[in-house]
Amino acid sequence: MGSVPGAFLQTLLVLSAQSWGAALAGSPYHCEEPLVSTLPSSSFSSSSELSSSHSPSFARLNRRDGAGGWTPLVSNKNQWLQIDLGERVEVTAVATQGGYGSSDWVTSYILMFSDSGRNWKQYWREDSISGFLGNANADSVVQHRLWPPLEARHLRFLPVAWNPDSRIGMRVEAYGCAHRSEVIDFDGESSLLYRFIQNTRSPGTDIISLKFKTLQSDGILFHRDGQNGNCITLELVKGKLILFINSGNATQPSPPGQGGLALGSLLDDGHWHTVRLECSGQGLNLTVDRHSRPIWAPAELCHADLDPEISFGGILAPGKPMVFPRKNFRGCLENINFNGEDVIGLAKQQGPQILVTGTVAFACAHPQTVPATFLSAQSHLALPGSPGADAASVSFQFRTWNRAGLLLSWGTRPGSGGFFLALQDGRLHVGPRASPGQAQSGARTGVGLNDGQWHSVSVTSTWGHLSVMVDDDVASTVHTTVPVGVHPGDAYHFGGCPAHGSGSDCSRSLGPLGGFQGCLRLISIDGQEVDLISVQQGAVGNFSDLLIDTCGILDRCLPNYCEHEGTCSQTWTAFHCDCSSTGYTGATCHRSLYEPSCEAYKHLGHASGFYNIDPDGSGPLKPFQAFCNMTDGTALSWWAGRANETHTYWGGSFPGAHQCACGLERDCLDPQYGCNCDADRDEWTSDVGVLSHREHLPVTQIVITDADRPGSEAAYKLGPLQCQGDGSFWNSASFHTEASYLHFPTFHGELSADVSFFFKTTASSGVFLENLGITDFISLELRSPAEVAFSFDVGNGPCELTVQSPTPLSDNRWHLVRAERNVKEALLQVDLLPPSTRQAPEDGHRLLQLNSQLFVEISAYFGTGSSVTYNFQEYHSPSTNASSHAASFQGETTLTQETIAFSFRTVQAPSLLLYVDSFYKEYLSVILAKNEPGGHVDAETARAGARGFSGCLSALQFQRVAPLKAALLPGRSGRASVRGPVARSSCGAGEDAARERTHARAEYPGPVDEGEPIAGETRGDSAVIGGVIAVVMFFLLCLAAIAVRLYQQRNLYTPKEAPPESHGTNEAVLRRELSVQNAARGTQKEYFV
Repeated sequence: MGSVPGAFLQTLLVLSAQSWGAALAGSPYHCEEPLVSTLPSSSFSSSSELSSSHSPSFARLNRRDGAGGWTPLVSNKNQWLQIDLGERVEVTAVATQGGYGSSDWVTSYILMFSDSGRNWKQYWREDSISGFLGNANADSVVQHRLWPPLEARHLRFLPVAWNPDSRIGMRVEAYGCAHRSEVIDFDGESSLLYRFIQNTRSPGTDIISLKFKTLQSDGILFHRDGQNGNCITLELVKGKLILFINSGNATQPSPPGQGGLALGSLLDDGHWHTVRLECSGQGLNLTVDRHSRPIWAPAELCHADLDPEISFGGILAPGKPMVFPRKNFRGCLENINFNGEDVIGLAKQQGPQILVTGTVAFACAHPQTVPATFLSAQSHLALPGSPGADAASVSFQFRTWNRAGLLLSWGTRPGSGGFFLALQDGRLHVGPRASPGQAQSGARTGVGLNDGQWHSVSVTSTWGHLSVMVDDDVASTVHTTVPVGVHPGDAYHFGGCPAHGSGSDCSRSLGPLGGFQGCLRLISIDGQEVDLISVQQGAVGNFSDLLIDTCGILDRCLPNYCEHEGTCSQTWTAFHCDCSSTGYTGATCHRSLYEPSCEAYKHLGHASGFYNIDPDGSGPLKPFQAFCNMTDGTALSWWAGRANETHTYWGGSFPGAHQCACGLERDCLDPQYGCNCDADRDEWTSDVGVLSHREHLPVTQIVITDADRPGSEAAYKLGPLQCQGDGSFWNSASFHTEASYLHFPTFHGELSADVSFFFKTTASSGVFLENLGITDFISLELRSPAEVAFSFDVGNGPCELTVQSPTPLSDNRWHLVRAERNVKEALLQVDLLPPSTRQAPEDGHRLLQLNSQLFVEISAYFGTGSSVTYNFQEYHSPSTNASSHAASFQGETTLTQETIAFSFRTVQAPSLLLYVDSFYKEYLSVILAKNEPGGHVDAETARAGARGFSGCLSALQFQRVAPLKAALLPGRSGRASVRGPVARSSCGAGEDAARERTHARAEYPGPVDEGEPIAGETRGDSAVIGGVIAVVMFFLLCLAAIAVRLYQQRNLYTPKEAPPESHGTNEAVLRRELSVQNAARGTQKEYFV
C-alpha cells in the first residue's frame, strides 16, 4: 500500500491495569432443579394484585394460567413478588418472563432472600452496580446464574423498571437443590469443646469451616489453645471477624479488639456468612464469604504447638485461667467441619469427644427484628405519639456511615417550636428547632457514631425538658430545655423533613442539614414497640422513599479499592480514598506522583538532582529516590555481580574475555598478560575502564587475591552506579500508513486501568486504541487536530471524556496522553492541560470486561441493498456532473495510479464489492461473479451492481482515503453517504465473533442480542495501538470460489478468469457463518484485494 505523505504517527505507550477477583471461583456442582414450578399456590404472595386472575400464584415460568402471570394493582417500585420455597435450599439460578400474551414485563429487578420471611437481604453480584436485567418482551426467558449460590427459604423479586407503555408483569423460576444443614444455637452463655480423634487429623493441613449468623456484634466463634501461650482465636468484634494468633513466649491471647487480622464487615446482620480457615506449614489462609487473605504463621503452630481440641461459641479451656475474658457467641453455627469431621453431628449424637457447657439447641431461632432503610436524604417516616400521657419517650437503634443527618424531629404543630435530634460530625446533637436564620443550640453526646455499627438512642421529654442517652451509657446522658412545650401525642418524624404541612418550615430551620441515610430498628414510642410491617401495609403512620424489612447498608471499603495502602472512608453512597503519604494520587490512589525514570524528568525539562522514581507507574513497586544526571555524555557504571555470580572480565572489556581494556586494545605493559596489574612489576600499575553490561550490574562484591605475598599490594576504586536513558520511555514506533498497526498481549483492567503514551503526528485525526467486549469497550482517539477523546462503556451506558487543546496537536511534536478508569472516576489529560474527569455512579461499579483484540480500523456489515458512497470532492453546484455509483471523481482530480486495499466476507455472488467512477466515464469495479463475457458498464458489473453487496467489508483504503471511516466514525464527513442498513461490525473476527457482534458504541446504537448472563465468566482483551487508522487482519469464511475481475473502460486493467460459481446467496447464510466459533476458525479463509 502507498504511504501517506506528510502524515505519520509515532506513539510511546505505557499500559497498566489492576484487577481483583473473587476469592472463591469455579462453578457449583450439579444443582439446577426447578424449585418453583411444583409449589402450591399458598407459597406465592405479593404486595398487591391487579385482579384475582393476576394473583402471584400465576407467576410460574411458562405457565398460562389466569391472566398469564402476576401483575400488581399499581406499577411502582414498592411492589414485590414473594415465594416460599418450603425449606432452606441452595439457589443457583433465577429466570423471568413477562405476562403471557400481554405487553407486561419487567426490564430490571432486585433479588432479595430471607430464611424467615423477615429481615430481607439483597443479593449482590460483584460485577453489577444494581440488580438483574429482565425481559424485553413477554415470552422470552432470561436466566441469571448466581455465583456464589445463595441459601434461603424465601425469595422476593422487586421490579425496578418495566415496559414504560404498560404494567409490571412477571413469571419466574428458581433453580437449585436441597441444602444439607446441621445447626447449633448458642445463647451467649454456652460453648462446645471438640477433642480430636487421632485418625481424623490431617497430617498436612488443618481446615476448619462453618457458617454463622447473628444479630450481635461481638462473640467468640472458635478458639484453639496450645502450649506456652500459643493459640488461635477467631472472634467477632464490632461486626468484623478478627483472627488473633499468639505464638512464642506470649502467655495469653491479645485483649479483645487489639491486633489480629480483620476480615469481613457488617457480619451482625442476621444472615448466614461462610468462614474457612486453613492452617498448614505455609501459614494460614482465612476466607470470609467472597474474600480471602493469607497470614504468615510459624510452620509448627498448627500441629506441634496447639492442643488437639477446639472450642466453639466461647473459650472453653478447663484448668487454664484467662486474663482477658471474651464475650461468648450468641447466634447460630451451621455445618461445623474439622478435617472432614461433622462436629455438630457428633454433638447431636453426644459423642465422647464433645463437651457442651450451658444450653444449646440443634435448631436455629429466627428473631423477628424488622429494620427500615432510609434510602436518601428525603426518606421520611411519620409515627403517631400517645395522646394523654404526662411524658413522652422514644427509643430506637440506628446505623449509618454518614457524619450528618436529621434523625428525629418532634412537635411540629404551628407555633409549638419542637426539637430535633441529628447527627453532626458523627455526634448526636439535640436541641430546640431554631427559627430561620437563628443558630442551632442544644447539647451533644456520643462520638464516632457513623462507624456503621448499631447504636441505641433513648429520648425522654417531660414538658419542656429533654434527656438523651446513647448506647445505654448513663455517662453519655445529656439534658436540654425546649422553650416551647412539646405535647404528648405530637407526631414523631424520622429522617428528612415532612413533605407537606410544616415541612418547609422544618427545612428552613435546619438549614443545610439533610435527612438521615441509614437503617433504623427497634423503634419504641412511649414504651410500645412500633410494628413496621403494619406501617408498610399502611395501617400505622406514613412513609416515603423507605425500604421496610431490610437494612440496605453496604461496606464500600470491603474490599478496599484504595490502592498502594491508601486509607478508605465512606458515606452511605460512596467511598473515598486518602492518598496522603502514599506517593500516589487519584480517586483510588492509582496514579503515581512521580515519573518512571530520569529520562522522563529530563523530557519535562528538569535539571540534575535527586528525584523520586516510580519505575512501574501504578504497579506494586514503591517509589525510590535516585540522583538523575541530566547532562549528556557516556554513561558510567561499575560492576561485579547482580546475582552473586562470578565474572573475570574488567572495565573496558566484555563478558567472557578474561582481560582488561588494555588486553582488548593490545597495549598492556606486558603483552603476555591481559591486564596491566598482572605484569607483577615493582611499581604501581593500573587498569581503568567502564563496566556497562547492564545484565550484570550492579557490583555487589570485589574479591582480590594474591595480595598476601611479600611486597604485593592491591588497591581498587569503585565508582558510582549511574543510569542514563530509558528503554521503556523511548520505545517509539512509527506508523507511516493508515493501515499500520501493532498488536500487544492481553491485559486485564476490570476495576482499574490506565494508559499513557506520547504521540506526534501531522494527521488531523486517528484512533490510538480501541478494545471491545460483549457490550463493554474502551477507546482513545485523536478526533480532530485539537481534540482527544476517551470513551468507554462498562455495562451501565457509554461515557465519553474529551480534552480540547488551544493549539493543534497535529504539529509533529510530542504530546503526552494519560487516560485512567477506575471504580470511582474516569480521567483524561493531554500534556499539562486541565484534566477532564467524570465520576462513576455512586451506587456501585461494574467490571470492565473486554474479550477481543483491539480493533483500530473500521469494518462494516452491509445489509441487502445497502451501500456507502464517498465523493472525493464536495459538490460545487447542482449542475456538476455526478455519478450515483459508489464514488465519484470531479473537477480537476486526476489519478495516474490507484492503490486500493480492503478485505471482505460474503456468501453472495454476484456481488459488487467496489465501484469507482470518474468524471470522464472511466470506471473501475471489483466484483465477485461468474466468469461470463461482458459498453460504459459491462453486463457482469451491471448484474453485480443490481444485486449490490451483502456481507462484511473492512480495512477499505483508496489511495489516502478511508471511505468506511469517513462514513461510520463520529462527525461523518460531508463527502460520505450511507444508503440502506450499514452498521459498524467486527465481521466475526476473534475467538467469540457472535458475542462481539452485540457490541454497540454510543455513536452507533444497535441491537444487543439477548443472552443468558453467566456470573463469573472470564474475559480478556488484547491491546493494539494504531496511528491515523490501522488495519485488523480478519479471518474470513467464504463458501464460494471467487473471481476478482478489474474493469476499466480505457483498458487500464485486464480481466482475469474466475473460479467456479459460489454457493448460497441468502443473507441469513452469511449471518450464520459470521457466528461460527473458534472450532471453525481453522477452515476460514481470508481474502485481501
